[in-house]
Amino acid sequence: MYLRRVLPILFATTIILASTAFAGSIDGKKMFRENCHVCHDKGSKYKQYTPMSMTQAQWRKFFATKLVASHKSAIHPVTKKNLLQSLTPEEMKALQRFAIDHAADSEQPATCG
Repeated sequence: MYLRRVLPILFATTIILASTAFAGSIDGKKMFRENCHVCHDKGSKYKQYTPMSMTQAQWRKFFATKLVASHKSAIHPVTKKNLLQSLTPEEMKALQRFAIDHAADSEQPATCG
């Protein structure tokens, strides 16, 4: 009887921890370089953006309200695929985490270079 109650909880906990570990293993800096920097480099017609281009609050707002609208028809210059459709939710989360963690007002501001 005890095992019937505990086993589903252990299983659910394992799944949650595994998915969290997977999302944490994606290199946000690499994702930013490969998916953002390719169009938003210095001198780009799309304007240069690095994590230091905005504050943490501005990045949060961008990812929450502006990313989809401003990139809905964006085609990745290398893969030739729709950018938003080619990124997994875990990859998007890694991009967001990198931008926020290294924003202008963060403890470790950084470019992606």
